[in-house]
Amino acid sequence: MMDGDAPRVEVRPALLDCEPLLTAMLPDYLRELGVGVSDYPYLALYWVEADRYPYLLLADGRVAGFALVRNLDLPERFEMAEFYVIPALRRRGVGRSAVRALFARHPGEWALSVLASNPRALAFWLSLVPRGTLPRLVDEPGQWPHLRLSFRVAPAAG
Repeated sequence: MMDGDAPRVEVRPALLDCEPLLTAMLPDYLRELGVGVSDYPYLALYWVEADRYPYLLLADGRVAGFALVRNLDLPERFEMAEFYVIPALRRRGVGRSAVRALFARHPGEWALSVLASNPRALAFWLSLVPRGTLPRLVDEPGQWPHLRLSFRVAPAAG
């Protein structure tokens, strides 16, 4: 992959044998969020609960990050629980391509949250969600202040 060239991005369901890869990326992801490097108690659930979908992101065949998608209270209401692209591949189109692929794979109602202290992440997500999606501040006791985006992804035409 040469600098300036957009890598070929794949979004693959992360099978159980991928769990160690996701586990290895989680500390960097959590550290970037500023929420500490404690264990992520929900990761193992992605391979045992039917309403959770772990994904491995690849760029030119190499590990580029992960996405954890889950159903909320309805079958076609999804949440981007976690999304991570390794720093070396950011601003190369990997995240955008991966998000578009995930939205296409799971049409319906969506929600995602962005820490209020992360304007760069908010700009990224606002560039990908439908126009007119407005962030709603959630500042409740026991939670990190965050902005909630709720929107609908239409099924792909075809």
